Amino acid sequence: MRLPKTSRTASELKELRLGKGDYAAGGARSLPFLDLDGARRRRPLVFGEVIDDLSSYPGLAAEMFSGRQTDPAEWAVMWKEIGADGVCLRIADNNDVQSAVSLVRTVCDRTRLPVTVDASADIIEAVASEIKDSILMLLSDHVRDDGHIAVIGCRDADMASSVCGEHDAVVSFGHVTEAAELGDLVGRIEEYRARGLSGDRTCSNPVIIDVTYAWDALDEGWDARRASMLEATEALAVMLAGADMLIVRGPGAADMARVYGEELADL
Repeated sequence: MRLPKTSRTASELKELRLGKGDYAAGGARSLPFLDLDGARRRRPLVFGEVIDDLSSYPGLAAEMFSGRQTDPAEWAVMWKEIGADGVCLRIADNNDVQSAVSLVRTVCDRTRLPVTVDASADIIEAVASEIKDSILMLLSDHVRDDGHIAVIGCRDADMASSVCGEHDAVVSFGHVTEAAELGDLVGRIEEYRARGLSGDRTCSNPVIIDVTYAWDALDEGWDARRASMLEATEALAVMLAGADMLIVRGPGAADMARVYGEELADL
């Protein structure tokens, strides 16, 4: 069935360049996956999670990476090999600052993918100061003016509008936990997107959602396949709400999110 060409809105959301400048997020002109009248059709970007401390990492997930999870740089390269669009690099607070900077630089150079860095404030500032040849997304509580892009956690559209305004930033509305169910998260994304598409330039930045917390909800006896299906289900829900980027833990969820996004973008 051919859908009517009624999806375009009057406004275009902000597009941000990432990585070496050859990746982009945002820029929608319609509700998700309804770009039928000349607007750009682009699926959400999928970021694979990489951490440098496996002490609290689920064993079920670790087994999916064939031993390469013991070397963060190799782990990041594996994510590229299996089709991820970017890497979410989580660095432990007790990591040496210069070692952390070196790790971020190595991941950027070896993958040439967009990289988002989740680390302590001192590591974030050192990374921002010393790495200039890649556009990094850095976990932050304020917008940045150093060429990198802040990922700012916000409760809702009002907070995102106030904190980010018309500055370049990426908005994170959190993740699914017992305290913030999926329906509430979807509602926050949809409200922010609706305001942006209605012309509110303070609600125009790309949105990133972390669905790795699906693994924290696993019941005893679940296997990796079932965990990946749960993660992929949450990923699809936030994609349909308007998320521009996803952070995933399992390769299976990453593959499903990418394939679903491509299929939906081709409707």
